[in-house]
Amino acid sequence: MSPFFKAILSASTAALIALTQAAPAHPPPRHVDACGILGGLNATDITYQHVVDCYNAIPFDSKQAGTTLSTMLTLFKDFYVFTDSALSPTATRPFSDDPVDIIGKLETIGRTKYTSDYKFHTDILNAVSSLRDAHTAYFSKGMYDDCTVNTINGQDALTYVKNYARDVTGHSHDPNARLNYLLATQSFDEERRIFVDNEGDFSLRVTVPEAPYVDYQLQCPHLTEPVDLREEWIVLPQTHIAFEDVDSFVTNICLQPAETTPPAAENSVKLLYKPVPQIIKRAEPEPEPETVTPGHQYPGAEQLLAGNATVFYHLKDRPDTGVVVCHTFLVEDEERDVVIQGLKVLNDRKVTNIIVDLQSNTGGYAGFAAFLADIFFPSSRPLTADLPSDIRVSKAVQQISAQGYNSSHSGFFDAYMYVDMKNGTGTGRYQNNDLFEHPITITRNGRTNLWTEKTNIYAETVPTSYSAAVSSFSWSDKVNNIRIVTDGLCGSACAMSAYFFTRRHNVASYSIGGTHGEDLSMFSFAGASVAKLSDVQSWFKDSNVVSPMADLPYRSLVAFSWLEMYGEGRTMPLEYDAELYRPTYRLDYTPANARSREALWNEVAAASWK
Repeated sequence: MSPFFKAILSASTAALIALTQAAPAHPPPRHVDACGILGGLNATDITYQHVVDCYNAIPFDSKQAGTTLSTMLTLFKDFYVFTDSALSPTATRPFSDDPVDIIGKLETIGRTKYTSDYKFHTDILNAVSSLRDAHTAYFSKGMYDDCTVNTINGQDALTYVKNYARDVTGHSHDPNARLNYLLATQSFDEERRIFVDNEGDFSLRVTVPEAPYVDYQLQCPHLTEPVDLREEWIVLPQTHIAFEDVDSFVTNICLQPAETTPPAAENSVKLLYKPVPQIIKRAEPEPEPETVTPGHQYPGAEQLLAGNATVFYHLKDRPDTGVVVCHTFLVEDEERDVVIQGLKVLNDRKVTNIIVDLQSNTGGYAGFAAFLADIFFPSSRPLTADLPSDIRVSKAVQQISAQGYNSSHSGFFDAYMYVDMKNGTGTGRYQNNDLFEHPITITRNGRTNLWTEKTNIYAETVPTSYSAAVSSFSWSDKVNNIRIVTDGLCGSACAMSAYFFTRRHNVASYSIGGTHGEDLSMFSFAGASVAKLSDVQSWFKDSNVVSPMADLPYRSLVAFSWLEMYGEGRTMPLEYDAELYRPTYRLDYTPANARSREALWNEVAAASWK
């Protein structure tokens, strides 16, 4: 008999992927409070009020709050690089920030009488967010966290699933390979070029399960007692063939249809060297047919080459114009070869003008940021990977840096990572720990603190073979033949690249979007490098030095800017140097260019080259 039904556990799919997470579903748990009610709901049944009630029900713990606040204050006093710069008076256009005293805000939180755990953590989050520094964040992971699966049907959860893998599943001779198959699998989405998770076979059955439900015991955050759930199987019909009784079921579903014409005999036996997939037809609409052929999204722009970070186009109505889209700087060195290949293809097509599209690129590696700008100006001196930089120096920073020059124990506070700007060439590494042992005093906005001297993160020089490969191209070293396009979302390493194009090489820039008649930055969060609190704590631990910051009670993500950069010849940190963020030209979104990059490229080309 062909399988007519497949059964799926509506929540156990998530619960069993790692055996440490679950998405509970009704009926309600044994211990009913606001979070217990939330934990017992299917995702589709959860309302705004369910979440709010759970958050508000979590009691405020003054001891945990004190530890959290102490650590955050130390982080912003001793490690955060923009604590003083954030006090700058109201910024010039295109910025509109007010001064932010992050220390004062955290101290105010410390003086506030809280009764709500959620309100306390939200106030810290809002204080950190007010810095408008995309490299810096505070997120408590204690809000609606997943639960640990203790038991399944009264047995230890992992043991239960391993026994099922041992006794039932037949996808491999290796029982642990079968276990992996039961928990979850992945497939590659060729269209989107990403891996996607699929349900494991434990929560998806093609035969009738042993019982109409599975019993779970979960341990959830903020609940001292375990939660018991009875998860019912959901049936997914696999056919649209109608039947009205047993006979018609057997006839229509189970039996082979009568053949009016015998099938043609196979000339040869075909061997299948891959598992037969299980086809799961869900009770949901079929996907719409794809309307865009991969690689042919824009009718007027031919895609010539696509790498992991860059895509190259040739405008059909303007054959003298090519487009280089860089959508991320989070790439390996091999992407440089892709760039050279793409530029060669454009040159072979007699392209003379280039648009570099950096829209929505939120950064990656500084080395590639410098390379992308450098490759269009091959006769110029090679760009350093970073702009002039300095680091806040505190007793805690000196403690870490002292643990070892050229040692992983010191993390980002290892002087070996940095260029000694006093050595005449500005390219050689520090040969000792002078960078951190001999800081200088700087007063900003009324606050005096210690800083390193100006430096750069050391980076290997890009081989000259790259610049030699493009030096004869018609646009090379020609400012008037190159334009960059951004939407203000170009950030971090992308912002550095845009800075290199516009400030070092004087390339004209276009920023698109925003509000008609108002300013729009070329880029965002341009002037810093990011670290996590957990990184710093690990450096102290590796160095056998007691950290001045206690570990946070909640599982949290705390990130912060630890190194600041400057525009060349500038005294204000680039993060706050609003003048450097201004584009050459502004473009508004229109119904055409908002929906099609091709329309935008043609608009920029028409404005730039007659």
